[in-house]
Amino acid sequence: MTLKTLLLGSATAFAVVGGAQAADLSIAEPVDYVRICDAFGTGYYYIPGTDTCLKIGGNVEFKVNFHALTDMDPGVPVHQSTWDFQTSAAVNFTAKSMTEWGELGANLALTGTYNPLAATSGAVTLDGASLWLGPIKFGHFGSVFDGGGGYADSVYRSDVSPEQIALSWSAAGFGLALGIEDPRTRWGSTLGTTYSIPNIVAAATISQGMFDAKGSVGFAQVAVGSVYGVAGNITLKLDSIAAGDAIRFGGAFGTGASFVDSSTGVVVAGSSAARNGLNNWSAYVTAQHFFTSALSIAASYGYRSNSVVTGWQAGAHLVWTPVPGFKAKVKAQYVVDGAAAGVWTGQASVKREF
Repeated sequence: MTLKTLLLGSATAFAVVGGAQAADLSIAEPVDYVRICDAFGTGYYYIPGTDTCLKIGGNVEFKVNFHALTDMDPGVPVHQSTWDFQTSAAVNFTAKSMTEWGELGANLALTGTYNPLAATSGAVTLDGASLWLGPIKFGHFGSVFDGGGGYADSVYRSDVSPEQIALSWSAAGFGLALGIEDPRTRWGSTLGTTYSIPNIVAAATISQGMFDAKGSVGFAQVAVGSVYGVAGNITLKLDSIAAGDAIRFGGAFGTGASFVDSSTGVVVAGSSAARNGLNNWSAYVTAQHFFTSALSIAASYGYRSNSVVTGWQAGAHLVWTPVPGFKAKVKAQYVVDGAAAGVWTGQASVKREF
């Protein structure tokens, strides 16, 4: 037997054995890898096996609060010190897909805060939940009436997220929105035992190269009858000074248990029934400046008034972002409300966003 014959015979034997073993193996299913979805911006991925794109984000923040013994963050019980530690976290899920009716989407936001003395410390709460199809949106999200807050704290404005239905349209930098809201989120227990209609709110927006602006109106039925509010703000973009620089002016007026009352900016009727019959107005100015892309400062001033109470507040903060997704902040605020003595508060915090 020649060497050539031996080698050919060995190769044939290996081929037969290999073929028999291969025949016994099942064919592996193809792997459905997670794919990037760029149809709705960065951070979205296709949910495997579907045409739905999902984005997950959130943050973890640690704060050191400085305050008077009788003045802590709202909802946190007083303790016998002028400082406290606080840790909070949030996670946000957004799912989107395109349909013949337009964009189909849903959003879920969860938050939780840990503070040793708070009764609800560590509890996770539903911060927002909504769904939309094309221009119509349902759920728990920011009111159409609201928007345009301060770059720093210390502005008087409406800032609530009611249960609502909203319609919105936008084109070429112009936008219109109309919403109907469950009154209980905005007015609380100051409603009568029944109410005949939801709050009705509307807004118009414009966004151009050098400025943004918004105007909104609201109408509601409360315990003392019908009330309304109007609000507006304009933002001047000062990128010619430094990228991201801006200054914003805002104000609001409301009748009765107005859309523009309370030191926190939440639109409630107030603890006294007498306030229901008063007109209210507020105004603010807020600005931010970037020394570099990583270091910025912001300041705000707000004033409010009605026939019973006037108040003003001022605040500022300094933010350092050495790397994307990480922020270190120090801030201070001074509030004078009515005849009460002014109160200082401060805070230092670090935050990781993802």
